[in-house]
Amino acid sequence: MRPDLEPRTSAFTITFVQVIIFVFLFFSLLYGVPELTLFTLIIHTMGIVSYLWSRASVKHVKCKITLSKKKLFPGGKLKLDIWAINSKLLPVLFKVNFFVPGAISGSDTDQWISEEISLLWYQQSFFSREFFPKKRGVYNLGPPQLRVGDPFGFFLRMKKERNRSEVIVYPRIITIRPVTVPKKEFFGIPGAQSPVEDPIFVFGTRDYQPGTPSRRIHWKVSARHNRLQEKLCEPAEQEKLLILLDVDQFENEQARDDFERTLEVIASLALQMDRRGIAVGFVTNGKIPGGRSNITPIARTPQQLEFILDSLARIRFEKIGPLTDLLSRGYQIPSGVSSICFACGRSSQLRATNAFLKNRNIPVRFALAQKTTACEKTNRLQDEDIFYLDDILVPENR
Repeated sequence: MRPDLEPRTSAFTITFVQVIIFVFLFFSLLYGVPELTLFTLIIHTMGIVSYLWSRASVKHVKCKITLSKKKLFPGGKLKLDIWAINSKLLPVLFKVNFFVPGAISGSDTDQWISEEISLLWYQQSFFSREFFPKKRGVYNLGPPQLRVGDPFGFFLRMKKERNRSEVIVYPRIITIRPVTVPKKEFFGIPGAQSPVEDPIFVFGTRDYQPGTPSRRIHWKVSARHNRLQEKLCEPAEQEKLLILLDVDQFENEQARDDFERTLEVIASLALQMDRRGIAVGFVTNGKIPGGRSNITPIARTPQQLEFILDSLARIRFEKIGPLTDLLSRGYQIPSGVSSICFACGRSSQLRATNAFLKNRNIPVRFALAQKTTACEKTNRLQDEDIFYLDDILVPENR
């Protein structure tokens, strides 16, 4: 039974018991039995005092929840601290029930945390639990269900709390073999030997230097600073990779495990590219709840990997439309970009994506979760443009 539906078992809340006590008081007064009269009056007084105490107990009492971390990987330790705070002179009995999803608790079933604490005047107390989440996703913890009342627990009153905590569990990072990115030398000689800077990646501005071409002037920043400012661009050795995820065909029940495995590979690939100094972006046609964009533009910033992992944690296999629509309407792909597209298997949508990218002179490779059968090889893509997840996974992660 859910804690918020538990019946109130105090004797003072049971109508039959209240009637019996009243009857005892009536007959003790009628027949002049002082001991019984005193006893029933004490019981009645306790009930009235406890009721009034419970009404005053909900004031200046609060529950605070703190998490050791709000973003973590499966298997990481999550410590949950629940603080009970009484900020008044009146002692209270504090009961808290807190719901924890099974994916957070590390078990297959949801569970409730229940604690009962007696708080004196201006006292606070806390208890903690440790969990080891095992499944990717975004989970809302709380709000806690609070009951506060007199120290005897005769009357408990509900107190509403609105504080929620969001926990993001990223896809698992696994060991993958190095992935060859279809490279495109857009600006010629790479590295410090190149005399050309990449105008796609502007990382700052500085005062205009005489002799610099006027196209390098950043007019908006110049107007803000009331003096000419020129753009500072990253060198041409910056490689750029756009990771695409087409959720088409992942909606099938038998492809759910492949979907999770694909997300783990994408997360691991993004980490691998980030360590290699490659600017990475991410686009998917899967539904991302919470008002998050389906497009993470290509960038080389300290927060870029976190943005991609956050999208991977939230994404669902529900398709919002063709991937080509996002690429043509929602995102202007910069020049000099290579791409890797992840999908469940060969399909007409995949061929449309291939034609779209090839038409824009964007090198692309396709990573498929499922092997292609003989009957699916009609109008197939070029085999050299395709590899399978099993090709890059080490044996223990297959």
